[in-house]
Amino acid sequence: MKLALGLPGKVAAAVVASAVFAPLIAHKALGQAHAQDSATDITLDNQAVSIHYHRATGLMDIEWRDGKKLLNLSSGAMLDDGRAITTTAYTTHRLNPPQHGNPQHSGSPMAADEYTIRSSAPGLPDLLQHISLYSNQPSIAIQAELVSKDSPIGTRHFDAVVLHGAGTIVMGESKSLRILHVPFDNDMWFRYNSIAVADMKPDQTVASNEVTAIYDNTTRHAMVLGSITHDVWKTAIEGRSTDGEITSLDLYGGIASPTGVRTDTHDTVPHGVARGQHILSPRIFIGSFSDWRDGLEAYGAANAAIHPALKWAAGAPMGWNSWAAYAEKVNYHRYLGSAAFLRDALAPEGFGNRKVIYINLDAFWSNLDTAQLSDAVALIKSMHGANGTRFAPGIYWTPFAYWSDDLDAYVEGTGMKYRYRDILLKAPDGTMLPKVDGGLAIDPSHPGAKARVTYYLQQFQRLGFEYLKLDFLSHGALEGAHFDPAIQTGIEAYNAGMKQIVDETANRMFLSLSIAPLFPSGYGHARRLSCDTKGHINGGDQSTEYMLNSLTYGWWTSKNLYITDPDHVVLGDKADQGARSITEGKSRLLSAIISGGMILDSSRLADDPQGQELAKSVYGNRAWFAVAAENKTFRPMEGDTGDKAAAVFLRASAHGAYIALFNYDDKHPHTFTVPLNRVDNRIDQALANSAQVNVIDVASGTALKSASTNLSVELPSSGSTLLELRWK
Repeated sequence: MKLALGLPGKVAAAVVASAVFAPLIAHKALGQAHAQDSATDITLDNQAVSIHYHRATGLMDIEWRDGKKLLNLSSGAMLDDGRAITTTAYTTHRLNPPQHGNPQHSGSPMAADEYTIRSSAPGLPDLLQHISLYSNQPSIAIQAELVSKDSPIGTRHFDAVVLHGAGTIVMGESKSLRILHVPFDNDMWFRYNSIAVADMKPDQTVASNEVTAIYDNTTRHAMVLGSITHDVWKTAIEGRSTDGEITSLDLYGGIASPTGVRTDTHDTVPHGVARGQHILSPRIFIGSFSDWRDGLEAYGAANAAIHPALKWAAGAPMGWNSWAAYAEKVNYHRYLGSAAFLRDALAPEGFGNRKVIYINLDAFWSNLDTAQLSDAVALIKSMHGANGTRFAPGIYWTPFAYWSDDLDAYVEGTGMKYRYRDILLKAPDGTMLPKVDGGLAIDPSHPGAKARVTYYLQQFQRLGFEYLKLDFLSHGALEGAHFDPAIQTGIEAYNAGMKQIVDETANRMFLSLSIAPLFPSGYGHARRLSCDTKGHINGGDQSTEYMLNSLTYGWWTSKNLYITDPDHVVLGDKADQGARSITEGKSRLLSAIISGGMILDSSRLADDPQGQELAKSVYGNRAWFAVAAENKTFRPMEGDTGDKAAAVFLRASAHGAYIALFNYDDKHPHTFTVPLNRVDNRIDQALANSAQVNVIDVASGTALKSASTNLSVELPSSGSTLLELRWK
């Protein structure tokens, strides 16, 4: 790595952005909201935002003090009897008495004043719009509700927020807008994608799942819109543009199309119908922010306020996993041999978080017979490193997927009462749903499936496992005809199934969600950022660059929703796509460190000399491990990379900022030029006093050349570096 002195002089202030490391809620209390109700309009406002509801049209305008606007917003639904309803078709719109300061969130960043506007008309169900004005940030939430005066009604498409027409989305002086695509889950190597609105074709629909950000990467100004309730609906966001302007945006519960196992939700049947006399849409968070990154973090906090994260006091785990190392060839000796290498060679060098190292069996743990499994767990638990590090065993399971074609096999834990064909999820016509990823979906609501969950969880805990990797969980969220008639949608079934797992493990095991929907959260301590990732720096699927695409646009899930899991660090040619050099291996390790510090090696540590030597070199830096141990996630400097990863990531340090850089080219070196005012605009003030920023190489502790205006860093092919910029 080479580092050059930047241009002299004070940092140019051409781009003014919010401080990268400002606290999530940096706003002063906005005060209690106010309502004015006249014959023509209903006005709701606080110090950050005003909402004007026009009685004549059933449309509302949302205007923030910073100049951003959403105009002519409506709500509506497609009823299952074929009627399409919208607030614009109603004749009467009235304001219900307000509820100030939701007591559930009193004193928190999500404290809100809540109002309801009820639209009514002869022959139609009432259509309510519940509007929350948050007291401590420039955000609101909108949730629609259908209320039937007579018999129950149903819908599988409930529009909470609809904007249609030129000029309905006003972003102030932002000129080069982007709209963010967020995948429903992390299966099939789907990627996040930041799409330039100017590049959208006239007939193109950009779809996202649960949340999107509309933003200008240069100014960083943004609106963030997304669902914060995930009890019934899979929420879709669909946008269209004309001449570089977003002219249509629809946020609705009931993702409908396209369907197919390789589409976002993997559904092959339509979204389930929500039915009743009261039906709620997803609650949609809408906020205006000076930095799109702050906005997504605020959105994560809004979700956590409703369904808190599942906390693990010991923080992000470190350890070893058998999958990329041995896959179907794992056995008793390789499992214990890998643990012994970690104990003897890596733990003394600082590997392990809070002196705990997890040794995890993945799929094919059944290669160990019952006696071997019990003996292996006991031996792992008896291991201790010279520095007092203890070892904890982990295991793998798929509660909602079945991998055999033997449908007549009895279901474990049911006393031969049920066969697998009984508990598999069916289509509404009774046919079997197609396989997803080679596995058949199990219905989480079936009593046989529940008994199976109880059986396996009791076995794992009785044996003494302390870590449980839960995989292919999206199978449990598929749409279909569920056994329990109270379960109307896939997300309802998923909530029920995951709640059972959380209740029956009772925080006695670390729950790591592998392939899983992004929402609902709160059912795992950790969730994988992406699909399977191995050790190569690039090459598309399973690469470091692929995983860092998910960090680039999904870092905000950290802490608010989950511990972010970057998947395995894989070293050596004999492991599956293992890093081929120390340089490539260190880049893979650094990608895990900046993802929050959860580090699981998956190299052939029991019997591969190359993998062992690489592990000694890659994991031999205590300074990097010290950064990892803080369990803090970095966020991207830029958000204009399309479906690729950013190259530069940042987070605050005690003296300024850490900055991590990656060269994804495995053939050529690359020089990066980083404008310091894109790192943190507080550098402007620091440079006014000292004219330079000190630069420290974290791995060695060496002071490099100071920088002003720009930081120039040269990286070798497949290389990376972690620096600290000090100005405090």
